[in-house]
Amino acid sequence: MKIPVFRVLTCQFLILFVTHLLAQVPANIGEDVDVDKIIDSLIQKGYQEGLIPGISAGLVFGDSIYYYNYGQAKIEVEIPITSSTKFQWGSVGKLLTSISVLQLVEKGQLDLHTDISKYWQQFELDSENDSDVMTLHCLLTHTCGFNDVNIGYMAHTTEEVLPLSEYLQMANPGLFQSPGREIVYSNFSYALAGRLVEIASGLDFKTYISRFIFEPLEMTMSTLEFPEDYISNPEYANGYRKTDNGFEAVHLFPRHAIPAGSLVSTSMDMAKFSKALLAQNDALLSAESWQLFFTNQETNHPSLTGYAYGLERQNINGTLSWAKGGMLPGMLSNVFIIPGQLAFFSSVNTNHDVFGEYFFKSLMDILHPNKTSIGNKAAFNTTPYSGVYRDKRYNHDNVEKAATLFRGAFEIYDNTYRDTLLVFHNGQFQEYVPTDAGVFQCVDLPYEYLVFEKNNKGQVETMYRNVNINGLSVPTSFEKTNWYNSPEFVNDQYPFVPAIIIFGLFFIIGTILLRGLRFWKKDFMEDKLFPISYHILMSSIVLIVLFHSAKGFFLLFRNTEEFLFGYPSIYLLAQGLAYLLIPLVLAFIYALWKVTKEYQGNRIGRLYGALFSIATVVHIAFLFYWNFI
Repeated sequence: MKIPVFRVLTCQFLILFVTHLLAQVPANIGEDVDVDKIIDSLIQKGYQEGLIPGISAGLVFGDSIYYYNYGQAKIEVEIPITSSTKFQWGSVGKLLTSISVLQLVEKGQLDLHTDISKYWQQFELDSENDSDVMTLHCLLTHTCGFNDVNIGYMAHTTEEVLPLSEYLQMANPGLFQSPGREIVYSNFSYALAGRLVEIASGLDFKTYISRFIFEPLEMTMSTLEFPEDYISNPEYANGYRKTDNGFEAVHLFPRHAIPAGSLVSTSMDMAKFSKALLAQNDALLSAESWQLFFTNQETNHPSLTGYAYGLERQNINGTLSWAKGGMLPGMLSNVFIIPGQLAFFSSVNTNHDVFGEYFFKSLMDILHPNKTSIGNKAAFNTTPYSGVYRDKRYNHDNVEKAATLFRGAFEIYDNTYRDTLLVFHNGQFQEYVPTDAGVFQCVDLPYEYLVFEKNNKGQVETMYRNVNINGLSVPTSFEKTNWYNSPEFVNDQYPFVPAIIIFGLFFIIGTILLRGLRFWKKDFMEDKLFPISYHILMSSIVLIVLFHSAKGFFLLFRNTEEFLFGYPSIYLLAQGLAYLLIPLVLAFIYALWKVTKEYQGNRIGRLYGALFSIATVVHIAFLFYWNFI
């Protein structure tokens, strides 16, 4: 495993800076603590270190609001960021959806625990279990069990954005497990919750948000409309990705699932929104609803953080806090709340999250130093827990299963000498000690845990942890991979199978040359040649495998962004041709049996034909497993 040197060196340098601040600032928030100055120093340092191209942030503390703006909204033309610069806040917009649902629950128009089919009969829950019931509680806590949706998630222009009801019925991904089982993040669930807001209120979702959230809070610079001209419009920040040579522009596109995160806003407006959350403003919700909003509703395990209705519970240094982050290509955002103390919000125009990791850990080390201790070490055999795990957030029924294999991989190493586990995260290897059956606690970050579950056979099958995204914890469920569905096997070992098939090209070329020689010597190796039909079948299989590898498999991994708008036509052609492999390999096996029976061709050719048949059958099974056909 390669350790990102840039991240490690940067973190080491910044830790020295934070240590300097720790020596000057009291641990607990009080009147003698200048929180504004601390935050400004941390942001300024991160910006000067080149972690971000720009940031617009704010702090609500006591009766005061502070703003922090550094860098460029548009690097190319050097437009500086201000508190009026419009950013795309991504999934922070989910908070608008959850507040809308709770508003309608207050009015008796929705219920958190009623089957959603009561409100929208046209939506069919694609489930193999007739007893499965989907509720708004499941939707808002990401315990719905829906497959993830990435293919067709975006549109090229706002004119192509589908009405919410049409998109939901078209993109309905079905369930990969029963609702309520565990937390698996889902954009589709929030889009569906937004549709229920439309049905209950009789208003378009955008209209509802504008009327019942933006207007009461006077958020006049906020919208759910995607800005088509954001690249050239000086009011908007552009998105960038971090490269070895600096920051490279990233194009952003509108999304069909608007309630899942399409908020466009400024720091001026986000200050009003964050202040309303911190003060639990009754212009938005009643005291009872705010209690629900700030109460942990679901968790994968008591040692881990979980979800309220929209917010993600945080436990940095053992201090209770709440947050919601947003991540788009080229942008990261967040709202962070310590109840009764402060609210912080920020948006940076890059999806490189080293800054967020540094900022939130540094801030909490100053305001609330770690108060979590390591539990008593228990004696357990740690070997069964090592291996590669992958995030369950993917579509288990289509090619997203393959496309996301490398994105969500998480490797755990067995430290047999100390009976502990080693995991790389937060810029370095972290050691986890067993504290209970299936529960491991991080030595250096004692508020971090790994929790494992076994299946009925006693085999480790599932792992839960809090994933750090932009410095904030997101509850995540993982599944343990086997040898045949691990990233290492797919990337390093399996390619030998299609290589055996493609080698058939050389076999065919050799045969063509041999037949060419027979123009000069008609009886040359006549008894060593295979029938023409045999070569046609082999050629067809080889060409289809080559075409599908280039325009199916490699297209999916190298041009993933194309699939965000739907299946490319060339991919669908490759997929259709791949189905022909089934009758072709059956015909080839029959032809091989026939030439073997009649001793046609040569022994080496027949042996390769057998290997070719086996490889093709294995490849077809591989394509079926990963949903390529």
